[in-house]
Amino acid sequence: MIRFKYSLSNFSDLLQSMCEKFEVPFKDEKLVFPDALGKGYMKAVRLPNGLEALIGDFTLKQDFLIERTRINKEFYVFICDRATHVKKFIVDIDQDRLEKKEASFSAMYLLSYLSDLSQFTNAGAHWSTVRVIISRDWMAKYLKLDILDDVLQRYLALKSKSVHVRDFDFDSQVLMDEILHPDENSPVENTFIQNRIMLLLENFFTWLYQQMSVMEMNIKMTREEIDQITEVENQLLSNLSQAPTINQLARQAAMSPSKLKKQFKDVFGLPIYEYFQKNRMQKARELLLEGNRSVKAVGMELGFSNLSNFSLAFKKEFDELPSELLKANALT
Repeated sequence: MIRFKYSLSNFSDLLQSMCEKFEVPFKDEKLVFPDALGKGYMKAVRLPNGLEALIGDFTLKQDFLIERTRINKEFYVFICDRATHVKKFIVDIDQDRLEKKEASFSAMYLLSYLSDLSQFTNAGAHWSTVRVIISRDWMAKYLKLDILDDVLQRYLALKSKSVHVRDFDFDSQVLMDEILHPDENSPVENTFIQNRIMLLLENFFTWLYQQMSVMEMNIKMTREEIDQITEVENQLLSNLSQAPTINQLARQAAMSPSKLKKQFKDVFGLPIYEYFQKNRMQKARELLLEGNRSVKAVGMELGFSNLSNFSLAFKKEFDELPSELLKANALT
C-alpha cells in the first residue's frame, strides 16, 4: 500500500511533493503516475481570481492512503469525484467515517481545511477528479459571504459525516468530461478548461445555496436524527420509478410520519413527495438529453404508465414538454 501524508494550501506544492516521493519528474505542474503506482495524471490549474484547481484522471495499481493534516487558516476545498471499479473507499474527517462499497459512484461536496482528512481507495479503482481550493476571502468577494456564511456553516455541520452529498447531474457530468478531455489542438485549451471548472463551481454553489438556505436557523436536530433523515433521502431516491410510502420511510427512520415529514422539509426544503418528483424530473431530463430514448421510453422507465401524466409533470418542472426538449436537443 502507498501512503502519503501532507499539509498544504495549494495543489502545486502537493504535486511537487508527490513527484519527489514517487521519484518522477515534476513538469508543467503535472504528476504522471509511475508504472508501479498507476496510470494517468494529476495536474494543477490556475484559475481566474486567484483560485487553484487540481484535475486528474488515473487508475491505481496499489491500495492508496492519502492523509491531510489540518491547517489553522480557513480554506475550503470543492471536490468533484467520479470513481469506478471501487471495492473499498473510506473517508475519515476528524472522528467521522464514511465507507462506500459501491462499484461506481459520483460525488460533489465541500470540505474545510480546519479538519484532518484521510482517504483510502483500493488498487484497480479508476478516478476522475476536479478539486478547487477556495479561501474565505475569495468567497467574501465573489460569493457574497455575508449571505452564504450561515448556509456554509450549516452545510458543513450537517454533512461532516455524510460526505457524499450530491450525485452528478447531467450538466456536471458534461462539464467534467470536457475538463478532463479537452481538444488538445485548440489554441485556447487552458482557457476552455478554466471556464468549465468555473461553471462546475458555479453549479455546485448555486445548488448549495438553494439546498441549505431554506433551513430555519432555529432547527434543533441531533446527529442521529440528521443521519436518519439523510438515510431517508437515500432510500427515497434509490428508485425513481416508484416512491416508497411515508409509513415505509417512517419505519426506516424509526420516527412518526408527522415528525419525518417535518424534519425532512426542514433539512431539504420541500415536502417528501415534491422532493422525489423534482429529482425524478431531473433524471427524466438527463435521460432525454442522452438522445437515445423516446419520451415514452423515459416515462415508462421512471414509472409513468400514462404518457400524458409524464408530460404534464415534466412541463410543470421545466416549463416545456419533454417532446420539445427532444426536438431542441436534436437541432443542437
